Amino acid sequence: MRQRIFNFIKDYLETIKPLNMNNDEILNYRYLDAGHIDSFGLIQFIIAIEEEFNIKLEPKDTESDEFRYVGGLIKLIEAKL
Repeated sequence: MRQRIFNFIKDYLETIKPLNMNNDEILNYRYLDAGHIDSFGLIQFIIAIEEEFNIKLEPKDTESDEFRYVGGLIKLIEAKL
């Protein structure tokens, strides 16, 4: 499941802008801090995650530090499944 989540996030981010980094770098990538997703895109991203994995991300989830980088987001999603 972890690989499926990783691939979903990676593929989604790459539809916005190429990542040009290896998988270890992607896991630590702070996509919000890097400006990879704007505020409107973030809402779409959250909806896509919720629909893909049939989960609900709460405000405490999306405001957490884990949500701000790919590896942390994977952990958040796994905890919801």
